[in-house]
Amino acid sequence: MDYKEEYAAIKLGELFAKEIQGQLSEEEAVLLRDMLDRSPIYRQAYESLQQEERQYLLKRIEQYDASAALASVLARAEQPAIKRRIRTLWYAAASVILLVSIATVTYFQLQEDPSRERTLVQNAADIPPGKNRAYITLADGRQITLDSGQNTVENKEGVLVYGNGEQVLTAAETTYATISTPVGGQYQITLPDGTKAWLNAASSLKYPTHFSESQRKVAVEGEVYFEVVSDKHKPFIVQSEGQYIEVLGTAFNIRNYGDHSITTLVHGKIALVNSFDHKVHILHPGDQARSDGTSITTSRVEATDFVAWKDGLIVNSDATLEETCYELERWYDVRFVFPKGFKNKEKAMNSLNKNEMLSSVLAALQHTYQVQFEISGKEVIVR
Repeated sequence: MDYKEEYAAIKLGELFAKEIQGQLSEEEAVLLRDMLDRSPIYRQAYESLQQEERQYLLKRIEQYDASAALASVLARAEQPAIKRRIRTLWYAAASVILLVSIATVTYFQLQEDPSRERTLVQNAADIPPGKNRAYITLADGRQITLDSGQNTVENKEGVLVYGNGEQVLTAAETTYATISTPVGGQYQITLPDGTKAWLNAASSLKYPTHFSESQRKVAVEGEVYFEVVSDKHKPFIVQSEGQYIEVLGTAFNIRNYGDHSITTLVHGKIALVNSFDHKVHILHPGDQARSDGTSITTSRVEATDFVAWKDGLIVNSDATLEETCYELERWYDVRFVFPKGFKNKEKAMNSLNKNEMLSSVLAALQHTYQVQFEISGKEVIVR
């Protein structure tokens, strides 16, 4: 793909973003329709974006000036020291314009050299994405496998029911319960106070079937997104490795795989306490705290990137191939095998549809990172 084509892809992203915002001028509307009429490739990419990412884009679009983002990208692209490869452009500006353009440019690239994607699909036993899978472990050790045909369970007046009202168990059966998702699973639960929690793959949430009069305390492993019901007299406390979080009513995401915790605040305010030195960190919307078990550092991030997983997207800003593959391993229940001495540390911005077959996701990544993949059973060989 040459520079003119990259510009056209980003320009299409700008026009699409403005269309969603309702800021498309008459002249720009004519240009957008002209671009779509002149190229079936443009139209297919545009329609794909509308179908697959519109809801996510709607959540982010208000935060960006589409024209300014485009100008920033073009200014960076004109610097001779920067390679004019599309993944460099993704790294140059974390904006909605590039988010829109990812699928567009990837589609263009596949049109130029479709043999790589066809070879991948033809030579592989494809792997489906994860799905709604979880189980509940009671205080006495009993396990209840939740219905994969459902996607949520709710606590209603001491009874745990599916979203359709079918009963799972009564509170009289246990005082504590733990909902867990396996690799390749996800589920949603509504806690006794009405707080909603979304569990990503390989995650667990331990909670009491009735909260005490003084606090609402739960424990997390893996990745969970919370929308906490406000109660000024009863703080909501989340315990995880190396830290605990105290909130009154807010929305935040906590990722705790291994010995690191990443807490991202979407809205509201939380107090994050380091279990090692008991230092308190107050987070505001857009703040992210990273804990290594002994120390905590904070930074500003695009919070919606870190919660997109619950809406069907895997979004990574400035991610290496290996970092992206770690997430794919949990969702697709596979293991990526890298060649000895693998040194590709280049970073890119990725927006991947979690509902796609694995081969489609790999086809996009191989063009982004200039690698090839081979699916062999539950292993993905990186070349």
